[in-house]
Amino acid sequence: MIPGAPPKYSWLAWSLAAMTCFGATNFLLGYIAEKSAGDPAASVKAAMVLWLGCGLLGIAGAAHFICSGRGFSGLPRPRFLLFPVAAGVFLALAMLMLKASLAADPLAKGPIVAVASANSLVVALLAWAFIREKLVSWQWAGILTVVAGIVLISLDGGGRARFGALGLAIAAMLLFGITNFLLKLAGVRGGDSLTVAVVLWLAVGACGLLAVAWHGSFGAGFPALGSPALTWLALLAGIFLALGMLAIKRGVTLGPAGPAAAVSGSNAILVSLLDLGILGHWLPPMKMAGMMTAIAGIAALALARPLKKSQAPTEGAA
Repeated sequence: MIPGAPPKYSWLAWSLAAMTCFGATNFLLGYIAEKSAGDPAASVKAAMVLWLGCGLLGIAGAAHFICSGRGFSGLPRPRFLLFPVAAGVFLALAMLMLKASLAADPLAKGPIVAVASANSLVVALLAWAFIREKLVSWQWAGILTVVAGIVLISLDGGGRARFGALGLAIAAMLLFGITNFLLKLAGVRGGDSLTVAVVLWLAVGACGLLAVAWHGSFGAGFPALGSPALTWLALLAGIFLALGMLAIKRGVTLGPAGPAAAVSGSNAILVSLLDLGILGHWLPPMKMAGMMTAIAGIAALALARPLKKSQAPTEGAA
């Protein structure tokens, strides 16, 4: 082992942390959609508030950088800023698509999140095409097993899933895939995870400010949801999202992009479990089988021996 190199499977721990944060985010969005059935604009409003929640962490992070004197030294060069900013914009659009999909069919939270979370293949293919990141057969098997589990979960919509909701979920999947690949690319180019995450958070927050200004230009004021509690939950969802993006940035930097995205993308498991535990929505056999399949895929990714590299991935000082 190279001195100072991260533990062999640290990428898996970060990816599981991302899975937890994304699961909490997506459950909160589904909950808001279910409780806002009477508000046709709830999906857009919730997305705006979520973007602002992400931006709040960005402001806090930027303030810490300035007060500590480190600034944004974790960015190798000025034009490198394009990667995290673009990732933030793609992430904001992905969350808008996901929120709109959940609003179109709020009772199919698990299946919709499962479809949107199947972005690991997009990430793996982009990483292979642009940075020549290769995976061993067991890693491909693990990714395909996770995706198979996600497909099984998505098939069990109980007849409720609508074509429009599915289309929006697929759009979210593609946008999430591009976002995660950009984070991998930022890591490959030497970007520090915390610095990249803070810039991404600020980019998402900027999207929120622009959206609020656009919303206010019609005399609608702040995009509050039906009740203050739902507005606060949307803000909390944005904070969970921000923390999840920091975790997945570490995961795709320290390990292979496709497997890391596959693990974090299995958050549909957590969404379904929270749906059961908090809202009492029972898990049908197909959904349970899909969850077990996805867990088997994660286990395969954890046990797979990665290709040897001449040097472990490193980053700037956090």
